[in-house]
Amino acid sequence: MFATVVIGCRTPKNIAYFQDLKEDTLIKLNEEDADIKLNPGDKVSIFVSCRDESVAKMFNLLAVTQNIGNSYSSRVSYYTVDAQGDIDFPIIGKIHVGGLSRSEVLHLVKENLISSEMIQDPVVTVEFMSMYFDVLGEISRPGRYTIDKDRLTILDALGMAGDLSILGQRVNVKIIRNENGGKKVYVVDMTKGESVLNSPAYYIQQNDVLYVEANNMRKRQSIVAGNTVFTPSFWMSVASFLVSMYAFFIR
Repeated sequence: MFATVVIGCRTPKNIAYFQDLKEDTLIKLNEEDADIKLNPGDKVSIFVSCRDESVAKMFNLLAVTQNIGNSYSSRVSYYTVDAQGDIDFPIIGKIHVGGLSRSEVLHLVKENLISSEMIQDPVVTVEFMSMYFDVLGEISRPGRYTIDKDRLTILDALGMAGDLSILGQRVNVKIIRNENGGKKVYVVDMTKGESVLNSPAYYIQQNDVLYVEANNMRKRQSIVAGNTVFTPSFWMSVASFLVSMYAFFIR
């Protein structure tokens, strides 16, 4: 007697994103905390210019020149936000920038410069330095990524990392964030548009960690050699064994 082993295949339901969204669906985003805000330890570059360059120089940090091999390179100097959320600005002194967005820092510095009565027509440029987030787990390109704009969404972050692999859980994407001196975990179900768009973690913040958990198929494959009754390789082995036994008895 010849035994046949049939392996059934089922299309996973939790693969497509935004399964609950229909055409013309309108969801209003909460943009109150959308922009990246400065926290203690963050770095910010502030450059001041005006008609009188000699006056502007008084408010700018000197660029740092480094000798690398046989050549010299310059890098932009920056301020590091202290534990109280302050930076020590030339001449003006302490400026509280903690909790402010890039545009808010720009306007605050400009107001302080004008109030000093030393400069009346300042042009201020503010850039956040060395801000990043991490993506781990079942993702195409896990790693650390630089935040290069004021607003970065979870969709932007996953896109930069090449999206979830087919073995990643869409319903349980975790965002681990620094909050109030500790770590807070947000869970987002990528198959549900409202879960994504209404999540407090929809806008990524500096130092966020996105973790994509492996689905059940990947977990089963991780068991010793992946050769268990739950995996296709097991059933292929069974089928091969039965075919071999059938040929043996026929002979």
